[in-house]
Amino acid sequence: MRKLSYVIVIAALSLISTTTFAQEVEEPVEATEVAEVTEATEVEAIAEAVQQEKVEIQLNELPEAVIATLSADFAGYTADKAFKTATDGVETYAVQLSKEGEAIEVNFDAEGKVIE
Repeated sequence: MRKLSYVIVIAALSLISTTTFAQEVEEPVEATEVAEVTEATEVEAIAEAVQQEKVEIQLNELPEAVIATLSADFAGYTADKAFKTATDGVETYAVQLSKEGEAIEVNFDAEGKVIE
């Protein structure tokens, strides 16, 4: 009977030790991986913030200087849509233009100067 008890105790101890050593160990995360994830998150947040500030406006809401530049420099184009963007308190305007199947978007500052 003692031999049977020893066998049961040894089996139980080996089962416990196997379970203890079978636990997964998480690998440490390197600082470069954390930095890459942080940078990607920051870029996404900035892009989302800029995108949220871009608002579609009516063409007649464009500043007179922008309308004058459109008339002078883009006379053959048709203005389809206009957007107003406010970044750090500076207002810029984006106008989608089309001409014979060609579509472009031109950015302007409030004084009507074309922004590259």
